[in-house]
Amino acid sequence: MTKAESENFLRLKEKVHQKAQERLSIRKEFADWSLGDIADFQADLQAQCKSSVSEKWFYNHLKKQGRSLPRIDVLNLLSCYAGFRSWDDFSNQATKDKGKTKLRSLLYLIPLALLVLMAFWAWPAGEEKTVILTDAYTRENISTESVKMWFKEGVYVKPVFGQIKDPPEDTLYLDGPYYKPQKRYVGPSDTLWITLFPDDYALMLNYFSRSTTTNWQKRQGQLMEAFHPEAKIFQSHPRYEGIEMLNRDEFIERLILPINSLRNLEIQDIVYRNDKIYRLRFTQKTEEDEKE
Repeated sequence: MTKAESENFLRLKEKVHQKAQERLSIRKEFADWSLGDIADFQADLQAQCKSSVSEKWFYNHLKKQGRSLPRIDVLNLLSCYAGFRSWDDFSNQATKDKGKTKLRSLLYLIPLALLVLMAFWAWPAGEEKTVILTDAYTRENISTESVKMWFKEGVYVKPVFGQIKDPPEDTLYLDGPYYKPQKRYVGPSDTLWITLFPDDYALMLNYFSRSTTTNWQKRQGQLMEAFHPEAKIFQSHPRYEGIEMLNRDEFIERLILPINSLRNLEIQDIVYRNDKIYRLRFTQKTEEDEKE
């Protein structure tokens, strides 16, 4: 399997994962899917594309990265599920998207390079790695300032101008309030290209707190589905140096009332249990903050 084929297959896996998430509401990475999740995916694949894959194939190619490219008929099948005519059609589109992403990255890196050059003389000599984060769905770059990063020994890192100073060859963990946790082994490469998947529930809360609706019962049902029954929600009040704790029902009531007392939420931390929000910490932005 060539490097280009490997990269395209990884992109296809992302597209298939996105489609399965939309159709089956499985909010987990392939590596964490249960036997029931795999069975639902097999049935949906059969219904959509008139064929399917075996459980063994799923384990060998989707739960982990295989050493060889799957057969062309299976690649065509997965491409069909992802919304493409064939593997060739997907590969051609992926090549075009990669070119656009590279252009956006170059535009992003130009000011970054200038800042790095300005700061170069202030830094002692040592190894540096550039970290470039990309949204899995929009393919847009993500600011490293919006994501926490740390190595497994608990050493947090804060990239300066998108660069990590003297990183160890170790596993780098990433997490952010609007993105799912991710991990990546830091090897000898000079640049870390890392794809992050958005946290749909966090984005839903962000949207609900900035929009209005006439169907309050529907919105209430969606929120009840998203939150664990024993969820604890903490609202931070930086102006008063205090914090308020709410249960699930109190939070939902405040969020969906016609006179919405919870507006412009800014999520600070989110923890899941059984694929539902179990802990949430947030603050509220003022209208002036939103305009900035």
